[in-house]
Amino acid sequence: RTEAALALARRHQAAMYRRISVHLDHGFDCKRRTEAALALARRHQAELVGIYANAAPPQYYYGESVLMSRSLGIIKELQSQSRDAVQNAFMEATANADVPAYLRTGEGSPSATVALLGRTSDLIIVSQENREDVEAAHEIEFVEQTLLTAGRPVLALPSSGDFPVIGDRVLCCWDGSREAARALADAAPILRLASHLIVLTMNEGEASPKAETPFEDLATYCVAQGMPAPEHVRRDIKGVGVGSTILNAAADHGADLIVMGAYGHSKLRQWALGGATASILKSMTVPVMFSH
Repeated sequence: RTEAALALARRHQAAMYRRISVHLDHGFDCKRRTEAALALARRHQAELVGIYANAAPPQYYYGESVLMSRSLGIIKELQSQSRDAVQNAFMEATANADVPAYLRTGEGSPSATVALLGRTSDLIIVSQENREDVEAAHEIEFVEQTLLTAGRPVLALPSSGDFPVIGDRVLCCWDGSREAARALADAAPILRLASHLIVLTMNEGEASPKAETPFEDLATYCVAQGMPAPEHVRRDIKGVGVGSTILNAAADHGADLIVMGAYGHSKLRQWALGGATASILKSMTVPVMFSH
């Protein structure tokens, strides 16, 4: 009987996220992002990896020279002190929360660093771009490049709002595509702990609709995976758009997390995302887990 209980406990732990990464930078949103990561780590009994990745903010580069009034050496020293402060704050927060934690720092752009060092985690946590957060890691399409190159699910937090609970009421976007199936599987550890799962399908008004997985099969899969029996919600996007339809459905059903596939491709290092992904990243109101 004891061995059976231990085996069940091991299976339960294996079904959760065991290692979560969170992006660390100098921005004021870093603390809120760390708090959200800590809450998820505690819920999943996971260890937390803080990935420091910061690029100099754009105001450092006015004119033809780099900060004419200061030497580059002084700037590097100040940045090192700031990095130490960020990392020390992270380690203090994890210690207070009794969450096992590690620090990682890499070279290169913020997105390349987070993507590379986050590949040995189950989930990567970043924040929506906030142009007012001038000390944050500035890079063109940081979130987009991270989620398209990491090979891991990426949880993006909105630039405003508090999210003490992430993943209790989940809205999952489903269109039967490869990306949607990948997103559902990547989110399984969170969905197994959810109390409510809403599956959103959208009518795009196509003359000849593409083949879709029967909802009954999807519901059976979710239950077999230990997820809540899903509630099916279908919306017409005509005149609204995919992004707004998703955000409206999340608000209508009180979702604290959206799960969706990220559609995109690369060509000569220029990243192009599908309209729905770009729209959500611009206007998100609740945390969104993207899978690509």
